[in-house]
Amino acid sequence: MRDSRKSPLLNVLLAVAVLVLAVLCFVLPEAGDRTGSGIVHIPWLSDLLALVCITGTVVSMGLLNYSSFLFTSDAGRLYLPYLLMIIPLPGVMGLSLSHIAAFLMVWSIFFAAGYINEERIRTDYAFGAVLTAGTASVLMPCLVYAEVFIFLYCLYTRGAQSLMRYVLASLAGAAVPWVYLAAAGFIFPVPVSLGNFLHDFRQNAALTVPSFGGMETADAVGMALILLLALRSAVFVLLRGRERNKAQKNAFGLSVALSLVLILSAVFCGGMREPLVVMTAAVPVSFMSFDLFTNGRRTETYIWLILLVLAAAARTVF
Repeated sequence: MRDSRKSPLLNVLLAVAVLVLAVLCFVLPEAGDRTGSGIVHIPWLSDLLALVCITGTVVSMGLLNYSSFLFTSDAGRLYLPYLLMIIPLPGVMGLSLSHIAAFLMVWSIFFAAGYINEERIRTDYAFGAVLTAGTASVLMPCLVYAEVFIFLYCLYTRGAQSLMRYVLASLAGAAVPWVYLAAAGFIFPVPVSLGNFLHDFRQNAALTVPSFGGMETADAVGMALILLLALRSAVFVLLRGRERNKAQKNAFGLSVALSLVLILSAVFCGGMREPLVVMTAAVPVSFMSFDLFTNGRRTETYIWLILLVLAAAARTVF
């Protein structure tokens, strides 16, 4: 059985850590120009919408797990590792495209998991998975690799079952955001033409050699720690000798692979120039790290928790 270890102390430590970091995030002023890529210029409205997006993301994570306990039978703490990773990010309390993309990525995972695990073929789930991932990639071009990966992963997992229906549903889902974008360009006066948008999209999605010279030291340490946690969690998930049903194996396999794709795309599509891009990768990483926190050795769990809190506090304060 999953989650055989219930640790009230771990519950308290995770909750207190998230609460303290949230308070620091509100109380301490932003340093310099580290305000993220806010899309709403009214401060209180930007903060409110950011909270709404973050709340929607964590609630959606619970819904993804709720239907069949894909990741845990104790959903009360599932979102805490995600909050622990994103709250200290500079600019997290101002609405940005990363907030919306993270919300969409949860639902893309939800639809992809549903398509993979349903006994009968659900092309509406295939459509939804590619639609939400495609919309996220329109907002953040580096996520186009996640969109392609989700399409290929679902195709590989279900094999040739209803292949033509799956391909048509996926192509339709991928096309919808671009159709709406083109229609909006014709109907409403916009400062950027569709041709210029496509040019910028290709530039932002292009793979480049990463350069971390401009990153703050605290940010670099925090990103490195999250990467190490993702790798350790992936190894733990893959090698841990515990019984899982087919749906759980598919869900964790999707999380491990998608975490790798999102981290690599963030690094090689801009070299982490925008720290908020971590918000999207933190979604599948948090599913894996929760499994490590819940079922790993207590000592290792507390060490990881202390390191995360210290790194997060450093990014928040300095």
